Amino acid sequence: MPTPRSTRSLALASLFLGGVALFPQSSFAYGFDDVEDDYQLLYLSTAVALEGRVVDEDGLAITGASIELIAFGDSLDNDGEGASTGADGGFEVAGLARRSALVKISSPGYYTEILPVNLHVEIDEPEVDLGTITLIEQELGRARLTFGGDTMFDRRMYEKGMLNAATLGSDTRALFQFIEDVLKADDHTAINLETPVTDDLSTPHPNKSYVFAAHPDTVAELPGLGVDSVALGNNHIFDQLDGGVADTIHHLDAIGLPYYGAGADRYAARATAYSAMVGYSETLGDNVPVTMQSFSNSIGSSYGVGLENIALFDIKGGALPSYSTELDHFAQNAPAGSLAVPIIHGGTEYAYAQSSGTRTDFERVIQEGADLVIGHHPHVVHGVGTYATTDDPVFVVGSLGNLVFDQDVYETFRSYMAVVDVVDTGSKVEVERMQLVPIRLDAYAPRLLAGTQLARLGRHVGHLSTMEAQGATDPNWGSATVFAENGRLVVVPTEADATTTDELDQRLVPLSGGSTGTLDFAPNTDTDALASLRSDVPASCEVGRDLLVIGDFEDGDVDDEYLESGKWVTSGSRYVQGSETHSGTGAAVLLRKSSYSSRTALWMGNSIKVDSSQPMTFRGFVKGDNAGEFEVTVRWMTSSGSSISYKTVFEIKPGSSATEGLTYDWTEFAADLTPPANAEKLKVYFRHYPPAGGGDAEVFLDDVSFIAWDTETINVDSSGTDLPTPNAWDFVRCDAAGSSLDLSMTHRTYESQ
Repeated sequence: MPTPRSTRSLALASLFLGGVALFPQSSFAYGFDDVEDDYQLLYLSTAVALEGRVVDEDGLAITGASIELIAFGDSLDNDGEGASTGADGGFEVAGLARRSALVKISSPGYYTEILPVNLHVEIDEPEVDLGTITLIEQELGRARLTFGGDTMFDRRMYEKGMLNAATLGSDTRALFQFIEDVLKADDHTAINLETPVTDDLSTPHPNKSYVFAAHPDTVAELPGLGVDSVALGNNHIFDQLDGGVADTIHHLDAIGLPYYGAGADRYAARATAYSAMVGYSETLGDNVPVTMQSFSNSIGSSYGVGLENIALFDIKGGALPSYSTELDHFAQNAPAGSLAVPIIHGGTEYAYAQSSGTRTDFERVIQEGADLVIGHHPHVVHGVGTYATTDDPVFVVGSLGNLVFDQDVYETFRSYMAVVDVVDTGSKVEVERMQLVPIRLDAYAPRLLAGTQLARLGRHVGHLSTMEAQGATDPNWGSATVFAENGRLVVVPTEADATTTDELDQRLVPLSGGSTGTLDFAPNTDTDALASLRSDVPASCEVGRDLLVIGDFEDGDVDDEYLESGKWVTSGSRYVQGSETHSGTGAAVLLRKSSYSSRTALWMGNSIKVDSSQPMTFRGFVKGDNAGEFEVTVRWMTSSGSSISYKTVFEIKPGSSATEGLTYDWTEFAADLTPPANAEKLKVYFRHYPPAGGGDAEVFLDDVSFIAWDTETINVDSSGTDLPTPNAWDFVRCDAAGSSLDLSMTHRTYESQ
């Protein structure tokens, strides 16, 4: 359980600051607004230092490496701040504002690293340690590739003003502003361009519910933003029929942006396979042979027959289908010795594992000689799998998620880019290392994750990666090991390729009605996994994961805002603040006045996907200061968003004769929930009513979790039960006989070797 924190009243009492409103204000200001503004001024004026060490691949110090901060908006005070590394490779940048930023680490002859750094640490923490950063040498026979996910420029981007006809160039650049430096820090960046490129909208596909088009002026910005090629083999390239395909090819040719995976017919699309020399050498220039082709597993037969299919045939344009003949043709005809990378668009939208059909495509193309497989289309991230061959196992990235996309489905907001270093061994090109760059989409634009949000995505992708081999019918499937480290997610072929440390966490837990209730796993580090459970007497245990992820109200990304509400619907009477938290530097506040007759409510603008077969627990912490009634209401919905039921699952109410508001310290609330059989979505509403007495009322909310319990019960006893790792289990609960349970959890943490 997070350690409670009291208000910073003593610190505020020593500082006289006012007059500047930093956070949302209503037309009827609350006294708490001034408290929060004063605290934020104090927080911002309390400098923090950044330190770390830079080494080469052999662990030797790199002297004179440049450290430079890149910052935006509210963080601009940190922009351009920097230092150089000393003789031991160490550095310190002092006097920084507590606003997260990107750190650019560069040295001649090495690849530049762009890393997020979380500077939103608690006010009593004087420095942030970036850790030991390894720079990779640019040398003959080595190249760095970056792969990004689903990208489009249409629909809600125009409706909500992210794209405007008169300013398409600057608007497009704004969509990429927080990741542009990452895209330029490699030798080649490839993304999935999931749209035709045309300004002729006269021929939309007659049978598709969603059709896209990207204006040529938008796509013309991509090369300048660091995009070096685009995959077109997807289920939207035919959205404007043959004319849209022809326009796409024309406009991409005009700006010199390589493409692959679509054409006027099957043979033209085959010929788009991209073969080039990439990499870096001071004397020889590009030097590593790479071949890429993209395919669509979706043929589009549901959109019509023949000419209305989205995949191409001999007589029509469209996406190159992932038929076995096409996969074989690509793998068998890739130039000898080159890195063969099939990019396959397929699977089930919003599913966390690939469909059997797309997995079969992965297997087929690897068996024919592919060296690395990249997937997308589900719009959510997948884990990283491996597939055994006679040589080293091949990495399979099942789904990158979205890069720039206008979806409002909650699960699509977290994604990653894959950065892959490859090396030419002389006989072939091999993957040398893989890292993932975690991102989050706000207002449809990506920004790098940092702090707790980066760690959470790392544990999530590690969990999904562990599951990759489970249930596979082909024994060649394996699970890569993925964990967060130094601002990235590290990917290694097996757990044996990482350094692991196990630590025992023994607890004597009282039993109530034969149950422990919900127990926090409480990870020790960003990479922590639950490796085993052991108990003194037989127990039946369940493990659970938090579906909400953003219930800590922390600012977990690097962009131009601080403590932005993210996906919460806020106003001047409900917002994210930092002067009163249960843990960390952010929590929500719901404000009311005694003179008001109405309540205020906080909720997420997006619903969360649930599995009705999984029992759930809703849990969090609340604090009241002269508070009115507080209640939590759960709304279950169908897949279409229709309401099934509303139910109040928790409330704190003053007595009927109360003459003043309720004041209470941080209090845990929890409710066990059984989803209705037809429930597929969930929303939760937090409501605060006016206080019974006079004055302003405040309710604070923090560390909220929506726990989904795994349906498989774990039988635990004194011999212990091991769990597959890495994983992202956040909570445990057990049933046993007696008055208490001696329960041991093994924490397993990961580091690079």
